[in-house]
Amino acid sequence: MSSKTTELFHDWKYPAVIGLMLFGLVFSKFILSISQFFLLFAVLSDKASRSRLVAAFRSPVVLAIISIYLLHLAGLLWTSDMKYGMKDIQNKLPMLALPVLFFAAGPMKKNRAINLLLFFAANVLLLSILSLINYYVSPAAPERIAIGQSHIRFSLLICLSIIILIHFSDLPAAWYKFAVVPAIIILLYFLFILESFTGYVVMISLLFFIPFLYWSFLRKRRIKYVLLAALLLTTILGIAGFLDVKNRCFPEPYIKDFSELPKQTINGNYYIQDTVNLLTENGHYMYVNLNVPEMIPVWNNRSQSKIIESDSMAAGKINILTRYLTSKGLPKDSAGVMQLSDTDIRNIENGYSNCLLPEFDPYRERMYRFLWELNYYKLTGDPSGHSLTQRFEYWKTALSLISQKPVFGFGTGDITNAFQHEYVRSNSIIKKEYRLRSHNQYLSIAVALGIAGLIVFIFSLAAPFLFHKIPDYKLYLGFIFIFLLSLLNEDTLETQVGVTFYALFNSFILFIIPQKNTSENEKERA
Repeated sequence: MSSKTTELFHDWKYPAVIGLMLFGLVFSKFILSISQFFLLFAVLSDKASRSRLVAAFRSPVVLAIISIYLLHLAGLLWTSDMKYGMKDIQNKLPMLALPVLFFAAGPMKKNRAINLLLFFAANVLLLSILSLINYYVSPAAPERIAIGQSHIRFSLLICLSIIILIHFSDLPAAWYKFAVVPAIIILLYFLFILESFTGYVVMISLLFFIPFLYWSFLRKRRIKYVLLAALLLTTILGIAGFLDVKNRCFPEPYIKDFSELPKQTINGNYYIQDTVNLLTENGHYMYVNLNVPEMIPVWNNRSQSKIIESDSMAAGKINILTRYLTSKGLPKDSAGVMQLSDTDIRNIENGYSNCLLPEFDPYRERMYRFLWELNYYKLTGDPSGHSLTQRFEYWKTALSLISQKPVFGFGTGDITNAFQHEYVRSNSIIKKEYRLRSHNQYLSIAVALGIAGLIVFIFSLAAPFLFHKIPDYKLYLGFIFIFLLSLLNEDTLETQVGVTFYALFNSFILFIIPQKNTSENEKERA
């Protein structure tokens, strides 16, 4: 290559490769994987980067960050399932590679670093728009709306994108000032319809966190008042939505005296009057005034979605029909089905189990499911099939496992087997197909590597604040806040997107964004 070409290559290799990685994080796991090999090649292609690569292993902050990966590697020594252990080590490789390689790459020009972060936010916005278009063309369940992405993981990308857009809202470019507010609105709307409980928790927490994070930068008193008013309004609307669902869908049951229940349908057939299972919809008991054999033929006459008792889908359809009839206060028999309107029939065919759900916005719909799961768990003790209450069983199982091997845990490869054995040993009520891991990264690490591993993990998270002059303190706080919250409800570091999300942005903000003459830390102390 000519000297000019060589200079151009070395000048743009890191922005190009990191940009490819950011694109892959949003759109393609294959590109995400291969871009990390490109980054290794870029580091090895020049002498200065190779020198920094060696220096990375002498850097206290790099060593602290990668210590949790090294402990996972050491955890293979006391694991019995080496195959799973090696798979886990391979999955978590970005936690070792990216801090070292980003440190070796070194800081880039500030405007390039900012443009890369905005490029990431633009990709998240683009996928959100494409997913919205696809959703309105062919509606799908909330967890399948984000094209090619887990709705939980993508909700974290949205939250970080919003932080980035707000953080750089003072950029002088006219196009950015024009585009930033609509972009944030679109991202918030898409997050809203994703119905990710993790995304909701993170975003609501950010609504309280962001004003305090950027308070000193808001010089105009009017803007501060607007922010406080928006925060107050959001809080009021959130509480009002929650109470609306609770009061309308889960009031005190209307029937007080079971002895007054009718014994027969209008056709003379006997009702099932189950006064032990006290599940309700909108205050009406589900399993009283119930005659399924009467419901089915009338339903099949009125609906295109037939209930065929030999079909594996029959039980689910009967359950939805039963719950919907209950929510309207109708008997679960032929007369009840006949009283349904054509709109009711379509709602049931579309999977609505409560007559109020079609009028609910995504937030209230998610709150309904949240309260339904809690009520079902309270009355039956069975969390199976319910994402929130299953976590209670997962966490209880994880704590039991930690108590059995508290110091060094079960080893890197044995965590899944340990959970399965504990479910059997404790005679867990949760069904086999729902017997998963803890869905809490802190607990997962403690099960695999013990309290010692959890301490190392927390130390690796605290290390940048202890050993490093963070180039952009507020942006880093925003990122780490999102990440730490996600660990409470998910095994974020057990998926490719989740582990790369952490390793990439943690390393980018610490090592790629250039240092300021006066660090944010010093400014905060001034």
